[in-house]
Amino acid sequence: MSGPAQPGEKPLTGPRLLGLAVLTAALHLALDGLSWLVPFAAPPHLLLRYAPEFVRDMVGPLGVSIAASIIWGIIGVIALAAVEPGAGPPARRVRVLAALLWGFWLLSEGLMALVWLDAPWGPVLGGLAAGIPRSALVAWALVRLERR
Repeated sequence: MSGPAQPGEKPLTGPRLLGLAVLTAALHLALDGLSWLVPFAAPPHLLLRYAPEFVRDMVGPLGVSIAASIIWGIIGVIALAAVEPGAGPPARRVRVLAALLWGFWLLSEGLMALVWLDAPWGPVLGGLAAGIPRSALVAWALVRLERR
């Protein structure tokens, strides 16, 4: 996974990985909730008003948010495991992890917006750009929590 633990770090075992995934999912869920206060920063997966009618009839924003948060929690832990802990100081690791997470954000949320949404470009680009601070916050939290 992410190599041997550094002095003072616990190894990333199954229970720790699960705990990090759950905490990351909860952070994503909270950030989705904040997007209700800042609508231009809503992630594309919450732009259901621009989705086809059959999708809007099938799922609601809360269900989509919970499902997406779980997936993003898993992606966060996989990305964390892919970024070597000994590759530099924690700040560098946070930057690398944030860039990796934002790349996944652009790919998945961007493709979802292109394929499923008939949204104006403004909300989509706002949601994609909001992935930058979201990715940075999640990366910072993952690196910080991993070291405990």
